Amino acid sequence: MGKIDPRVKRTRRLLGNALVSLILEKAYEQITIKEITDRAEVAYITFFRHYDSIDELLMQVLGNGMTALRVEIEKLAAQSAEHPIDAEGSLIFEHVALNHELFQILLESSGAAPIRKQVQAEIAQLFLQTCDLLHREGCLIPGQVAANHIAASLLALIEYWLVTGMPYSTEQMGRIYGQMINGATVTAVQNAEVIGN
Repeated sequence: MGKIDPRVKRTRRLLGNALVSLILEKAYEQITIKEITDRAEVAYITFFRHYDSIDELLMQVLGNGMTALRVEIEKLAAQSAEHPIDAEGSLIFEHVALNHELFQILLESSGAAPIRKQVQAEIAQLFLQTCDLLHREGCLIPGQVAANHIAASLLALIEYWLVTGMPYSTEQMGRIYGQMINGATVTAVQNAEVIGN
């Protein structure tokens, strides 16, 4: 794949930033391409050189933003079975705090629902290996169920934190995540009854 022209990157960034700022002002479904191009200060026709629809632009904006989160979660997933993860958990919330507008869109906009499902599935996949390592033969809680629980709970915790105005520090949220979600799930899987006993 060839290198993307810096002008293309700049235009896409302008369009993405314009969409994000508009979503924070009004319902996603009410936003028009004209409003996006006006806000980005690019020609209307320029939009169609890069995207077929506003949905496609939103998917790219959110997809790009989730890449960095997945990197942080990969670090957590690799460590969660053996090490305390309070400090690493705070990395997730530091990332969320720095990108809170993006996460508000992901978690609150109806237009982002398909992306939210995809992100949850990808987060679950990252934790699946750890959950499978903890899973015992015949254990009541399958690794896939535990991994999905961690992913869904993490996104719900992020949403709660954002909706309430981020009242707790990223360090405290990392500890809450480590104990309430990851630690509790790991303990549940390790202590789950074995089917047939």
